[in-house]
Amino acid sequence: MRPRGFTLFELVVVVCIVALLFGVALERLQRVQELGERTAMEQNLAAINVALAYKFAALLVQGRGAMIEKEVGANPIDLLARPPENYLGEFDGPPGLAPARSWYYDRQTRDLVYVPGRTRYLAEPADAESGLRFHVALVELSPRSDGLVELRPALIRPRQPYRWQPQ
Repeated sequence: MRPRGFTLFELVVVVCIVALLFGVALERLQRVQELGERTAMEQNLAAINVALAYKFAALLVQGRGAMIEKEVGANPIDLLARPPENYLGEFDGPPGLAPARSWYYDRQTRDLVYVPGRTRYLAEPADAESGLRFHVALVELSPRSDGLVELRPALIRPRQPYRWQPQ
């Protein structure tokens, strides 16, 4: 009579399959977490761009269009109704070891800095661990042929291009 149950070989095969599936699932989970972090960062940047558009439109309506140039170097977080929960504040230079997934404003360079938590799929720049740097810049417009003057909108832009690798 043959004993019931798994042989040692069958148990090893099942353990290997489970470990392989767990490894694949863990890899996918980390990718989804990094995509979520990227989405949250880009959502904050989009909110800042909308706030910049409203601020500059208000300055134009009030007849203070010359103030736009002065606002370019200001902290763009101040334009938001409330700062992101992971905003650390303003610092004169990098604040030492800033926690991952946080924002801060560098007064020396006038950059808004995001410190990413996961950089496995972040391809550029090479020093992404120290933070992705953004600044408010006026958009350069090409001259119009009809002689009309266009207003230069301001956007928040990265100092160095960055991209996340596709899946």
